[in-house]
Amino acid sequence: MNTTTTILIAENNQDFLYVVQWHFEQKGFRVFSSVSGKNTLELFGQNNPDIILLDISLDDEIDGKEVARKIRAVNKYIPIIFMSGENKSPADVVEGFEIGCTYFLKKPVTIEEIETHVHAALKMKPSIPIYKFDKCSFIFENRMIVFENKKEYLSDKEAAVLRILSDHLSEIVPLSDILQNVWQDVFMEESLRNVISSLRKKLVGKGLTIKTIKNKGYQLNS
Repeated sequence: MNTTTTILIAENNQDFLYVVQWHFEQKGFRVFSSVSGKNTLELFGQNNPDIILLDISLDDEIDGKEVARKIRAVNKYIPIIFMSGENKSPADVVEGFEIGCTYFLKKPVTIEEIETHVHAALKMKPSIPIYKFDKCSFIFENRMIVFENKKEYLSDKEAAVLRILSDHLSEIVPLSDILQNVWQDVFMEESLRNVISSLRKKLVGKGLTIKTIKNKGYQLNS
């Protein structure tokens, strides 16, 4: 496995977490781990993992399901594999897939089974798309807007914010979702306003507008 492949593991059983983390490190993965929902969301925002291995039960008020919901609000593409040691009913498993998980594993589960599902999920992961709008295209990986064969480059923060808005075109994206994903800090609203202001200037004439929804968030329209 390429050493640039990053896995985020959230698991409240520290002994099991150690075994899983050690296994994937030996396989060449870059591994980040957490036992709490809050820290998992922080690590997700800071490290842009390729895949998430997510226990349902975590060590704070944010459980695995809520972590997945928050991640899916800002990233529709990253594979999420749920794990649960609870006696889950079929309805619980269905809920997991409705939230957006890629696989749902029931404990006890072997490390070989986990690894097999991780590799399968990574193969299924779509490449980051080029966002094509009526008058322009946005290439996230290059931090670039293409318009009439001209290129407009964005900062890291501008590209991250525009990606979230593009993933939810014509939808209201809550302030907290943007702030948590881009800054890992819900109190950076002034920085977000500055990025939105800069983006608006760069989007002039390109067929895209960013609307402020008072006390709620922002909406990208084409």
